[in-house]
Amino acid sequence: MKKVLALFLVILVTFSAFADCTFNGIYVYPGSKTIKQNSIFIITGYGASQEVILGLNKKYDVYLKSGDTKIKLLVNETNVGQFYLTQALLKPETELVPGQDYQILIDNLPEYEQLGNFNRSTRKTEPYSYHVLALKDIEKPQILTQPKLIRKTFVHYGCGPEVFAIFSKPATDTPDLIVKTTLKDLISKKKTTFYINPVGNEIMVGHDMCSGEFNLELGYNYEIEFSFMDSSGNLTNWTGKKIRFTRPKEKVSGK
Repeated sequence: MKKVLALFLVILVTFSAFADCTFNGIYVYPGSKTIKQNSIFIITGYGASQEVILGLNKKYDVYLKSGDTKIKLLVNETNVGQFYLTQALLKPETELVPGQDYQILIDNLPEYEQLGNFNRSTRKTEPYSYHVLALKDIEKPQILTQPKLIRKTFVHYGCGPEVFAIFSKPATDTPDLIVKTTLKDLISKKKTTFYINPVGNEIMVGHDMCSGEFNLELGYNYEIEFSFMDSSGNLTNWTGKKIRFTRPKEKVSGK
């Protein structure tokens, strides 16, 4: 009887932890409506959608479509996060045509999947579509100063904890700047790399109550480095000493 009760409590806690989290989701970078001729793309899958990302161009063909023209998107890099996120960096097989409008499509998606961006104003899901400018971007993002750890947060919600180490973003470029983040666990020596969209002038490393790029563990020591990339794939690599930090301490929400 005790074993049955214990099992029931485990199931109840697990269900409660994910009751406010969605089952799946696919997100595409860049988020702007206009792109350069040499644009790259990053597709991230959450939860059950991670299986789609790992199957791109194997089980699920991914491409850009403009009228009757298709341009295959080649998987150049795949990153598996630590907390229900997986992403793929894609490059078009041929150069994009200026003035054309393209839409990203993935064939054979499961019935529960939907590739699109939710418009909060219209309350509708819109396709990921882009207008190509007659421009090529070959300039790397400029680094003004080295990133710095500015604060750490740990808030325990009813559905799970939100844990972040927050760093400054010392780079300027287009609004579509993305941060290639590599986190090293100093105990196991394992490295995990993931592209993070900065929030304003901050780089948030960790996870919310449902998902995230990195799962920071209590008592662990970490080392982190950042490289900065624009939507044309121009990358400014990290130089200098890497930043060391520990997981944030827990605090109770509302206190």
